[in-house]
Amino acid sequence: MPRILGIDYGRKRIGVAVADDAVRIATPLKMIPGRNDPTRDARNLADLAHAEQAEAFVVGLPISMDGTDSEQTEFTRKFAAELQRLSQKPVHLHDERLSSFAADEVLDQADVTKARRKELLDQIAAQKILQSFLDQS
Repeated sequence: MPRILGIDYGRKRIGVAVADDAVRIATPLKMIPGRNDPTRDARNLADLAHAEQAEAFVVGLPISMDGTDSEQTEFTRKFAAELQRLSQKPVHLHDERLSSFAADEVLDQADVTKARRKELLDQIAAQKILQSFLDQS
């Protein structure tokens, strides 16, 4: 069963989720500290993909609500290109609008403490991105 990693890429924190393509249910995996360096961050994720036996990536693309690109959009595109180059695996960009909002709602409903919320938010956002991609493909 091919595994896919979903990524909520940020300069400070990178949320990661995983799914088996056959089961098609995304689950939060971990949060990795970002290094504000797309090449170094891509190397870390390529190494994680190897350890997790993942064969592809879905990277959330932070498009503005009006559909335009931002500085973070371009930074994420650079990260995705580096991830593909370093891993030699397919990288799919997926619109991540509202994924952080949806993740916040999940944490609100679970009554998660403020201290734990920071760690979980990016993982759940990555799960939402990956699940949305799986549901649409």
